[in-house]
Amino acid sequence: MRILTFFIALIFISAGCRKKNTEITPQDSASLLSANSWQLDRYTDTNNKAISNSNLNTAARLLFGLAFEFKVDNETRAFDKLTKTVLNRGTWALLENNSTIDINITGFKGKFKIVNLSKGKLTLETPTDSFLSGVGAAIRLEFTELK
Repeated sequence: MRILTFFIALIFISAGCRKKNTEITPQDSASLLSANSWQLDRYTDTNNKAISNSNLNTAARLLFGLAFEFKVDNETRAFDKLTKTVLNRGTWALLENNSTIDINITGFKGKFKIVNLSKGKLTLETPTDSFLSGVGAAIRLEFTELK
């Protein structure tokens, strides 16, 4: 009887030690996006090599002066980082099993592949044609939490 009790206890203990699912759910992604405001830190190519500001067009450089909010109600807002004045509003949505974010705001519009989304860090990827040419087929936008 003791052996049976021991094995039953062992089964319950091993069941409680199973690896937890670490996949990011749509709710987790939305929570991470809406947890704080985001500021553009840098542009890189797909090999993580920084792209010089002199290689960017004017619209791409202007994004450095803005911060972005992704609200839980799928509203997005762009505001001036210095004055905190809201300059533009639009919408956002997660698509393709949380691998893409569709942003619809003037000056920052399109479907962006989510390369990295974690607490305090967001990396998006888009074709280079909307930002510059000559660095490959895609460009990455690295955002950090606005403090």
